[in-house]
Amino acid sequence: MNRYLLAGCAAVALAMGSGAANAQAKFEVKVGGDVFWEWGYVDQERDAGLRNTEMRNRFRVNIIPSAKADNGLEYGARIRIRADNSNTAVGRALTQDRTYIFAQGGFGQVRLGTTNTFNDETVVSRPIDYLPFGLFDQAVSHIGGVQALGGAGARSGADVAGGNMVALNAGSIVWPTFGDVATRIVYFSPRIAGFQLGGSYSPRNDDTTNSINRLKTGGTATAASAFQSSMQDLWEVGANFNGDFGPAKVKVGAGYYGAEASDVVGGRFRDLRAWQAGAQVGFAGLTVGGSYTDWGKSGLNRNTAVAPFTESARVYQVGAQYTMGPIVVGGGWMRGSDSGSVAVAGRRKVDVYEIGASYTVAPGFAVQAQYDYFKADTDLAPTVATGDRDDKGSIVILRTTLAF
Repeated sequence: MNRYLLAGCAAVALAMGSGAANAQAKFEVKVGGDVFWEWGYVDQERDAGLRNTEMRNRFRVNIIPSAKADNGLEYGARIRIRADNSNTAVGRALTQDRTYIFAQGGFGQVRLGTTNTFNDETVVSRPIDYLPFGLFDQAVSHIGGVQALGGAGARSGADVAGGNMVALNAGSIVWPTFGDVATRIVYFSPRIAGFQLGGSYSPRNDDTTNSINRLKTGGTATAASAFQSSMQDLWEVGANFNGDFGPAKVKVGAGYYGAEASDVVGGRFRDLRAWQAGAQVGFAGLTVGGSYTDWGKSGLNRNTAVAPFTESARVYQVGAQYTMGPIVVGGGWMRGSDSGSVAVAGRRKVDVYEIGASYTVAPGFAVQAQYDYFKADTDLAPTVATGDRDDKGSIVILRTTLAF
């Protein structure tokens, strides 16, 4: 019922706002995007077989054709192309993660196509203007565990990869939003007295763009898997406020996300049930804020013979920043925790403490630096084969960014 209500509301809003459009409207094509390059240095305890340094970069381009009808309706489309990550020279490729039609006016905005969620677009959490383009988890990307020595011997790096929450939020163990990208309907209401409502619906989270998949099954999970990442009939609702109270600027937001786990032959997995809430307060250049995201036991196997030890997955984000003209300095604390291994009691978690700064050299061009200390605790007991999986260490990242 929720999915039909959301889709119906979006359709009604679009119909009410469209009226009689001008078929001769001329399209304007806007091109923009962003780029970052960063160099990271990592000093961690579990570093057997690992380098201390690595570089990476990302390049994204938005192409947005749009027009405006005589009745005020604005409409168009957007594609975001990106130079995708790859660990081989042969594997470099271009991909896309936004391909949708949009229409907007007094009714708000409707998006139809491959895109992110309402919550991911409007999330309120800790302020991170000293980091690149809304990326909360840059440090965590540098510390993940791998098998050392070409697949033999102990594990190296922190136990932060994989798990039900990482699979569902399409980010990391500390990512604070409902971050997946799928083919969906998204609605953003107009902002009235600072308040905005919205929501989305997607048939499934593992099928995008021009593909059609009507199977009730999905993903690679089997009856013996710890979790199922494939979800169907995903729906969300959310609300946020952005306004001033005297000299203070206040932002508040919250959202709920639900879905049904795709069928697995002989298996039973938990449906998606997640919620998120956050707030920010700013005054005279200083902004403080934070958020809490709760994924519960979404996607985990219900069979206690397979998954006897399950824990709720949660993300905490708290931080502050101060802006002085072209300079932004900030810091924060992040914690992500989940079941880890469902075969043993306990949970895994990672705590990250961060400070950073950004300096805008010229419009759209900035240099940044950050330092993070992390402590990653696993629920896995050390063995001769795996070694001790608990880890801690420091990360230094230097970065340049370009937004055009």
